[in-house]
Formats: sequence, C-alpha cells, structure tokens
Amino acid sequence: MMKRNLIVIILVGFALCCFPAAAEEVRQLTWIDLVPGHLLAEDPLADLTEKQKDLVYWVIYTLESLPLRGPDTEELYEEVDKAMPSLKEAGIDINKLMAKRKQVRTAIVEALNDKQVRIPGYLLPLEVSAAKVTEFLLVPYVGACIHVPPPPPNQIIYVKIIQKNGYQTKSLYEPVWVTGVIRAKSMAKDLYLVDGSSGVDIGYSMQATIIEPYKEKAPG
Repeated sequence: MMKRNLIVIILVGFALCCFPAAAEEVRQLTWIDLVPGHLLAEDPLADLTEKQKDLVYWVIYTLESLPLRGPDTEELYEEVDKAMPSLKEAGIDINKLMAKRKQVRTAIVEALNDKQVRIPGYLLPLEVSAAKVTEFLLVPYVGACIHVPPPPPNQIIYVKIIQKNGYQTKSLYEPVWVTGVIRAKSMAKDLYLVDGSSGVDIGYSMQATIIEPYKEKAPG
C-alpha cells in the first residue's frame, strides 16, 4: 500500500512539473503608462505664471514646427527672437526645456518589453489585404500622424496582427482594444497619405493576438 502511494505521489509530482505554466496575466495600460514615470515626476514649468507658460509653449511649438530660417519664415523667427529676452530675464532656459521635452516624448519603458498587455486606441491602417487590416498604427487620438505635428514616438504603437485573416475595420481611426505582446523598441515607418508619404517615428510595437471594437469597459 505504501509503495502504491509513493508511486502516485511521484506521478502527481511529475505531472505538476510538466504542466504548462499559467498564462501570463494581461496588464491593461493607459497611454501615460508608456512614458517613464520618473520623467513625469517633476514639472519644469511649475513655478511659472500662466502668461509665462503660454509664452514658453508658443516658443517651443514654433521652433519645433518651423523649417529652417529663411525668407518665408523670418517674420516668425523674429517674433521668437523678441520673446527670448523676457524668458531669459525670468530665468527660463528654453533650450533646457526643449531638451527635457524631447526626452519625455522619446523615452520608452523598458520594463514593458515582451509583456502581455491590453490598450485602447485609434487604428490607423498601414497594410490592408483583402479589405482587412494586417498592420496598423495605434494612436491616442483621432487625426494623429495625418495632422502635423504627429504624436510623440512613445505615444505611437506599431501593431502587426498575428491572425492571417487580419481585422475588418469599419472606418479610419476606428476605436479598438488591442491585446498582445508589446516590445519597447524605437523604429520608423512610412505612412502613405493622399499628398505623399511621411516618415513616422515609433516607440513601441505589438504582436496582436486580439483586436476588438472599443467599449467603455475593457473586454475580457
């Protein structure tokens, strides 16, 4: 009897060792989760007045949006030049702020690499086969990437659908839930528009196993 019980224990132990590990828990993300938390902990504009903040935003947006200085842009650059002394007098280093902004916009969360996640967003098709989307950009708001400037790289996810039949999208920028393995890896993709193509810098990619129409409550 004891021998028989010992055999049963051994067999049960063997079965437990060979049984597949429980599926990894799917973590639900928001877009803010894609930005390293330590970069959001400090607000470099916290001590500024609303008027100073508005001026800083305008200067940064103008400098980031304008092409190189030339006859067509000289007037706007002159406006920026006029704003600089007042910013300097207030102790505002615009170059330092722009460097910080770039860091916040491009930094990715390495800890998310190869994790099972679910995130909502808007679907912008890249590849369509037999009227179904097989590759797309997932973005946080309607019009992203088509309008200038595009979202920050860490607010764009390149998604490749694993299933061969793809996803039947109903419209451009359809809201969806995407579930799959995320990878924190910067890349660039060409987005073909009506008036030509545009390169888009991307901070994350996903191998999607589930694509579902967006509902207020997360699926699953």
